[in-house]
Amino acid sequence: MYHNLLKNLSVTLLLLFVILSYTLVEAQNQHAIDSLQRLVLISSGSDKSEVLYQLARETISSDKAASLHYAEEGLALAKEIGDSLKIVKGTRLRGQVLRRLDRIVESIDAFHSVLGIAKRHETEKDYFEEYKFLINGLALSYTYYANYDKALEYNFLSLTIREKEGKKGEMSDVLNNIGLVYFKLRNYEKAIEFYTNALKLKNEINDTFDLDRLLINLALAYNQVNKYEEAEKYTQQAFVQCNDNCSDQIKMEGQLALGVSSLGLQRLEESNNHFMESLEIAKRIDSKRFVAENLIYLAKLAIERNAMDEAIKFLQESEKLAALSGYNEMLIDTYRQFSILYNKTLDFKNAAVYQNKYISLKDSIYSEALIKNIAKIQTDYAERENIATIAAKEQVIKQQRDLNIAVAVIAILAGLLVLVLQRSNRTIKRVNAQLSEAKEVIEEQNKLLESKNKYLDKEVETKTEDLERVNQSLKQVNDELDNFIYKTSHDIRGPLASLKGMCNVALMDVKDPVALDYLSKLDTTAERLNTILTRLLIINQINNSKLSVARIDFENIVNDVLLLEKKKGLPQKLRIQRNIHNQTTILSDKELIRIVLENLIDNAIKFYNDSDRVDSFVEIHISSNEQGQVKVRVIDNGIGISEANPGKLFRMFFRASERSETGGIGLYIVKTATAKLGGRVGLLTTPEGFTEFYVVFPSTPPKQDDDSEKPSI
Repeated sequence: MYHNLLKNLSVTLLLLFVILSYTLVEAQNQHAIDSLQRLVLISSGSDKSEVLYQLARETISSDKAASLHYAEEGLALAKEIGDSLKIVKGTRLRGQVLRRLDRIVESIDAFHSVLGIAKRHETEKDYFEEYKFLINGLALSYTYYANYDKALEYNFLSLTIREKEGKKGEMSDVLNNIGLVYFKLRNYEKAIEFYTNALKLKNEINDTFDLDRLLINLALAYNQVNKYEEAEKYTQQAFVQCNDNCSDQIKMEGQLALGVSSLGLQRLEESNNHFMESLEIAKRIDSKRFVAENLIYLAKLAIERNAMDEAIKFLQESEKLAALSGYNEMLIDTYRQFSILYNKTLDFKNAAVYQNKYISLKDSIYSEALIKNIAKIQTDYAERENIATIAAKEQVIKQQRDLNIAVAVIAILAGLLVLVLQRSNRTIKRVNAQLSEAKEVIEEQNKLLESKNKYLDKEVETKTEDLERVNQSLKQVNDELDNFIYKTSHDIRGPLASLKGMCNVALMDVKDPVALDYLSKLDTTAERLNTILTRLLIINQINNSKLSVARIDFENIVNDVLLLEKKKGLPQKLRIQRNIHNQTTILSDKELIRIVLENLIDNAIKFYNDSDRVDSFVEIHISSNEQGQVKVRVIDNGIGISEANPGKLFRMFFRASERSETGGIGLYIVKTATAKLGGRVGLLTTPEGFTEFYVVFPSTPPKQDDDSEKPSI
């Protein structure tokens, strides 16, 4: 028994020594592997499993196949002895190696198989650490598999955990991973935002772990927004960071980034050299993803040089690698380059084939469901920040309320004190009249009281000023709350889109007629609510925007509006006629002019006369007068609007007909936008009994002060 105890103790001590020594210097890597392999022979049970896992970590960069073998051998041993923590750790390690081997689907399955076990035991420290690693692993695997909504879901979950722990280094790593997802989604500005935030956190705590990789990611993102000099700067910083100890992975990614920068700056020969060097490293370390990516860029260069046979060779190899490895993003880029190539060689048949492949695969990845899921994930994460903002504002309001009460109490006490002093002063005067012999003493007391009165008056004045400042602060807080309410109404559109999506799915699946009727009505109501929210946001845009003055082309604006109406669907029997005088133009804000015309024309079309005995029409007349003003008249023979009180028509939420689906906001938008431009709007009935809405725009809009603009919501 003592022999076994001493043996186990010696094994444990040797294991600790090997773990410490392997981390000291990279040059000792092979020595550490040899030591661990010898240690496997004399270990057993849980200790042997841990040694095998350490071997898997040690060889994951140099020999991925061996690393997978060690991980699976250690996992099998952990299952044999029934050590659940070792099973979770081994499965997680196996998933990481599978991802490095470009077996993405197997990697995802491995992580999911033990995620529930780690979650159930997350109150225990070791399990909780494994739970965090599993979430990160799933986020990365889903990113490479182009399942971006799942990738964001796990990344934001990981970020929330790190924020609660306050670990800025780990927060930085997760922000880097989120930036990678947005990079894959081609939202490069958003990617740069997260990469930059990750870099700030690393600089705050002087953390250099994976700093070179983060700088490379920034370079790749800046390349995509055509800021090639900025991208080169970050790539050089990355190489300086790792100095002579740059890993093959960093060299490979850095050379790719430099190749893209050189390509953007039209240094084609230099770009080709960078891509070839990156490709050579990618093949050496068996990184299929970067092999495919370099091949795509080399194909672009070949197409640029009209070396089409060479480009086809690169793209065929890229297509094969991407398809086998499941890198859908690479496959999309490959199809796109094939389409470009065959169009240039006038092989339109093959161009059409690859264009269809490109569109089909892209639509399957960037589907409407993906966009909705991403919007929901972003909204759920942002909601946590909104709740914190509300709590902070409520605390400020409470403090202001308490301060107001305190000031009011002080003011009341000061008033009472003044009253008491006044009564005392009158009493002293009566005593002074009765006691002339004490006149000098009373006069001194009066002087003293007068000085006190002056002091109290000054105090009251000071408190009054404080009260005014407090009231001003409270008004500012209320304004901020108003802005917050507007923002919240804007955010309703995300859940509303989800509701419409569920209605659409239900309408396809449900067969019961009554349920279908209810779902159809619910979908229609949701659409109306979405329209109302959109128009409320337009009103906010009008009120808070600053005029952007340019020369207005009414012909083009009317054409765009009518094209939009055609897409929405025009009544078959409705005739639309335009009469726009030549040389009719003014200096004004194009967006506000468009909003006015779009709502007037849409209003006339919406309320057309659907009687079979009437030839319905809408006429649009635009002309200018001698003062340089432009008058727009929209005439229709629709259902008609009473002129008894035309002012009500332009009020918010006034509905002139049950056909109105936007809650009576359209004409209010017209009036608000017209007033912003310094114009006027009105309604009249033509001699023929038709309805005419008219708007008069000035030759130039009114001037606005720079400080008059409110912050946009």
